[in-house]
Amino acid sequence: MELKKHRRLSYKERVIIQSLLEENKSKSFIANKLGRSRSTITREVNRWITKPGEYYNADIAHYIAKDD
Repeated sequence: MELKKHRRLSYKERVIIQSLLEENKSKSFIANKLGRSRSTITREVNRWITKPGEYYNADIAHYIAKDD
């Protein structure tokens, strides 16, 4: 059985992204911490933060992503 090359972010990973963003960690740091590509983290964050003052919410991101 062949493993999939790409896999979706889990809820746990999204919570980690949220908490590290709240600590003002860089997207590169977050990617290294999760063992993911920097572009994966950047795309995920940019999908939900489109204007200054907005913040990343793991609950909303995961809820909407699981419907995709």
